[in-house]
Amino acid sequence: MKLASLSPDQAPPISVPLRFFAMAPAFLVLAALLLVTADGNPFADLRSPAQVAATHSITLGFMAMIMLGAVQQLLPVVIGSPMPAPRLVTWFTFLPLVAGALLLSAGFTLSEPTLLNLSWPLLVLAFLVFIFASLVSLIRASAKNATKTALLLSILSLAGAVTFGALLAAGHANGLPLPYSKLATAHITLALGGWVMLLIVGASYQVVPMFQLTPNYPKWMTTSLAPAIFAALLLNLLLLLPESVPDWAGFIAESIFWLLAGSFALVTLRLQSQRRRRIPDAPLNFFQAGTISLLLAAAFSLAALLAPALGDDLRTLSALAFLLGFTLSLMQGMLYKIIPFLVWFHLFRGGAKAISVGIPNMKEIIQEPWIWRHFYLHVITLLAALLAPWWNAAAWLVALGLLLQGILLGYATFTGVVVYRRTLQRIKKAES
Repeated sequence: MKLASLSPDQAPPISVPLRFFAMAPAFLVLAALLLVTADGNPFADLRSPAQVAATHSITLGFMAMIMLGAVQQLLPVVIGSPMPAPRLVTWFTFLPLVAGALLLSAGFTLSEPTLLNLSWPLLVLAFLVFIFASLVSLIRASAKNATKTALLLSILSLAGAVTFGALLAAGHANGLPLPYSKLATAHITLALGGWVMLLIVGASYQVVPMFQLTPNYPKWMTTSLAPAIFAALLLNLLLLLPESVPDWAGFIAESIFWLLAGSFALVTLRLQSQRRRRIPDAPLNFFQAGTISLLLAAAFSLAALLAPALGDDLRTLSALAFLLGFTLSLMQGMLYKIIPFLVWFHLFRGGAKAISVGIPNMKEIIQEPWIWRHFYLHVITLLAALLAPWWNAAAWLVALGLLLQGILLGYATFTGVVVYRRTLQRIKKAES
């Protein structure tokens, strides 16, 4: 592992990121249950109440939970600037995020305005605290690296996504006269294209070379990719302002984003092909499945621009490939690397006594066969998702796959926590 550029001494307590990581799998289970309760095939219409509820369970309950936990680890360790009052920030983000995500999903499922009105202030509180603390940390940081730039642009995208999301939730709950279609497009653009994409890009600059033993990302990419993606997103948002926009302008703006995203996927796959250790690695396969899914999402979206008659179907496939293929694959693969690393690292900080009692290596914290089973299940789920809009049985397979994946990932996370606590107890006994 390449640890020379990190500041591990500034890492927050392990309870800070693990709290978020441990809660995230429960929302995959919830998403599966929401899909099962739908009338008919929820994948036939991505705007159906069940599908919107399940999507937000995944994006807010699973993805955002992992991302908030990861950023609180990345800022002090990679950027060298801890968040102010990390434990306080954790509680003022974790609890409102859990409650807000649950209420929002319930509000969409039941079409209940009261639940929507309860949800969005909680989510705004959680994200405002997180955004403010993150910006303070980034402003104080003396480090100047590509990950810092990507994180800053990701946080700014999150601020916009939260603003538009809160307007949408409040508008739907109270019947406000708002341009819902444009607000939804802006919300999705900044949430997935900005907050998610840019954070994954910034984290990959560190995670891929460190955990997968690859060469570093090329200088031209680390210097320019994140700003270019952010500029492409702003261009797409600007085109929402006029009443009508020439087709060629939208084509160019969207194409630029997907070409940039595709370049990140291609370079990542090339670096992984040059890794120094060629032994099979399940978390790496998650990551490769994610990058291939990103290429598929780009291909489907570009094809939709070129063949408008098939646009709706192709955009549905692009959304599924991006959400379930790209983000879900990468985040689960990263968790299977990050959780064992955090457990090993925080135990290793115990010093000579910790070493004397025997610290498990990373492969022993979460067993590799368990991760392989999860990976095969994930691939089956993803393939079913690409068929689900037209095949009702595949929709049930997706729901079952998400349910089992949430259970598998939850058990793996629980295993990591148990290994940490048991080893810590042995260390304390050795010191007494």
